[in-house]
Amino acid sequence: MKVKKTELTMKTKSILPRFLQPNKIDTLERIGRNNDGGYVIDKKNISNSDVLIGLGMSDDWSFEENFNTINSVPTYIYDESVSLKKFLKKCLKYIVRFNKPKIFIHWFKTSYNYIKFFKGNKFHCKKLVGIDAPPNYISLTTILNRLKNEDFSHVYLKIDIEGWEYRLLQDLIVNSDIIEGLVIEFHDVDLHLDRIENFIKKFPLSLVHTHCNNYSPLNSNNVPIAIECTFSCEKTGDQLAMNFPNQLDMPNNRMINEYSINFSDDSNL
Repeated sequence: MKVKKTELTMKTKSILPRFLQPNKIDTLERIGRNNDGGYVIDKKNISNSDVLIGLGMSDDWSFEENFNTINSVPTYIYDESVSLKKFLKKCLKYIVRFNKPKIFIHWFKTSYNYIKFFKGNKFHCKKLVGIDAPPNYISLTTILNRLKNEDFSHVYLKIDIEGWEYRLLQDLIVNSDIIEGLVIEFHDVDLHLDRIENFIKKFPLSLVHTHCNNYSPLNSNNVPIAIECTFSCEKTGDQLAMNFPNQLDMPNNRMINEYSINFSDDSNL
């Protein structure tokens, strides 16, 4: 589908604190589908990973699919809210609604792609990640300890779990020795800037990319409510990256303006 020119040129200005300005690296690559569901990450992390963990899926696992076309590794995606059964129910619901064929086609393709992808060493784990409370909940530390017991030592993590990410920050810090790379979406950013800053200070991986999710609005100070942050274990220099969004970024919502980012030293954001 052709993207309108205005979607590529028009920007809405947002403001983020300086600690969210990433270090410059030259090995960034976009993984996953266009717009929402794709992320800009360090491509060196892909080739060096020996397992991929995705937290949050809904009806889109294009990131994990794309990752595996570059480096096929055991892949575990955790999402308690969806299943093949639910996708097939959507198909049945819309197969008789002749006025909405595109919706039926979407759910049919989703069901087919689910069956195609989740086989062999690709697993959909129907649990919510954040705390250890069997049978429906599991902590990130429990997941990573299981991987350590299986001799995995280069884990790539993709996290988009609608606010539960704040429950994982300490687990990420404690287990950083086996984390090759991380892309994480932070929600309600304006309410949790202190927690995000504390995490970045303690997490030994380098922040290498920041992007605003324009499905969420800006607050009254023009701080974005949702951002995507990428971390890499690779060494970076002291030079900070400029120009956000960059040439690899795409608006999550292609129908409205992308957010540009101005980084500020103002502590009152």
